[in-house]
Amino acid sequence: MTHLWRKNTRVWLAGLACLLLVGCATRVIYYWLDSAIVWQLDDYFSLDRDQKTLLDTEVKGLMAWHRQHELPIYARDLDALAKAVASPMTPAQVTLHLDRTQASLARTLENAIPRTVRLARTLTDAQVARFMADRVKRQQERQHDFLTESKIGMEQEFQDKLRERLVFWIGKVKPAQEPLIAQWAEWQYEMMPPWLEFQGAWTRELDRLMKQRQSPDFGKELTRLLQQGDGLMDGRFTGYTDQSRQRTIQWLSALSQSMDLSQRAHLYTLLKEYAEDFETMTRSR
Repeated sequence: MTHLWRKNTRVWLAGLACLLLVGCATRVIYYWLDSAIVWQLDDYFSLDRDQKTLLDTEVKGLMAWHRQHELPIYARDLDALAKAVASPMTPAQVTLHLDRTQASLARTLENAIPRTVRLARTLTDAQVARFMADRVKRQQERQHDFLTESKIGMEQEFQDKLRERLVFWIGKVKPAQEPLIAQWAEWQYEMMPPWLEFQGAWTRELDRLMKQRQSPDFGKELTRLLQQGDGLMDGRFTGYTDQSRQRTIQWLSALSQSMDLSQRAHLYTLLKEYAEDFETMTRSR
């Protein structure tokens, strides 16, 4: 794990243990997020006192907005998804729920960007250089790992990670689902070269924008990068994004078709619990 986590490892692990091991309520984790965001960004930039105060204000504002506007939608959408997963889902059904998730992320990003701009304009050149140097270093590490690790080894790693996630969401993985896991790993490996290339282009564009963070157009340009970043380099990455989305939709539908009653019950119960947690937070905000 990279050095970005050195200050936060114990905090993140404590939260993860709370959620997964001792059944800590979702709302405890949610209400802890504002502090986690502040700590993480402070680790990125080594903020001074005034910047930390501004960051704390902006994050609290974002979280307050999110609790008021997004949590009710989360509760409703998760309840609808729980009902949908009780039966095999078609690609059209998967698309509907994926679109709802992406719409929520877009709304959150829209609220977060003006706050990000206000903080970015307070950063010194040294702070920006530190942040960008770290991004470049991590990108180089990923590139090195891809070039030096074998295809078999990397695909096995992808499979292991996905299998672990599936156990959490649907319970024990069935033998009939192993080909789906292998297929996902193959796709991940196949998309790595264009993804790494995209990350390089995205980082260079972010570096250019951060050098112009006092410009009146900075907010608009940052919004474009965050919302439409795959349009970089004359849109050459847009096709990969579309392909990845369609593959994901088809794969999730195929996974849904493959699930047995015990897996459906496991996923349904999990989603209903999250929906109920968000509904409780909505009523108590």
